[in-house]
Amino acid sequence: MAGTITLTAQTAPLEREPAVVTRPATDGDIPVLGQLYYSSYADSRPWTQEEATADVRKVYADEFGRFLPEASLVVPDEQDNPLAALLVVDGFPDSGLPEAPFVLELFTHPDHRRKGYAEELVRQALARLAEAGYEQVALRISENNAAALALYLTLDFQRWDPPTDDDIDY
Repeated sequence: MAGTITLTAQTAPLEREPAVVTRPATDGDIPVLGQLYYSSYADSRPWTQEEATADVRKVYADEFGRFLPEASLVVPDEQDNPLAALLVVDGFPDSGLPEAPFVLELFTHPDHRRKGYAEELVRQALARLAEAGYEQVALRISENNAAALALYLTLDFQRWDPPTDDDIDY
């Protein structure tokens, strides 16, 4: 079974015009996000669409840290339904992480992958977090998720290891 890797990046303003239109995720998106979340991982997770929607509801209910709607973004289709989404929380309840906002999920509908949506969502979320005064963001990925690792390394994320006793000055 694969482990996870924690990555961090500095937040930064956008250096160019956004390549993709995004908007903040809203409460009204929960049912569609549940469906999108399920379809994004249907091949790799043994779950139901109802379970996926319940997980999205938990994010909005602050069960994984305080939901940050200003940094949680979606790429909408022509009817304003999400095709891709990035969900960010602050205060993720895990002492093994840096004290920074946490990208809880990034997912794209299988029919809309390889269009740059994930990269654009991360870039725009980093800019929104910078505007809100945050300096850093963290996330975890499976160590065998080569596509995600490539994306985040392209966006200047770095591997983060928790401080050890050797790192503390007495």
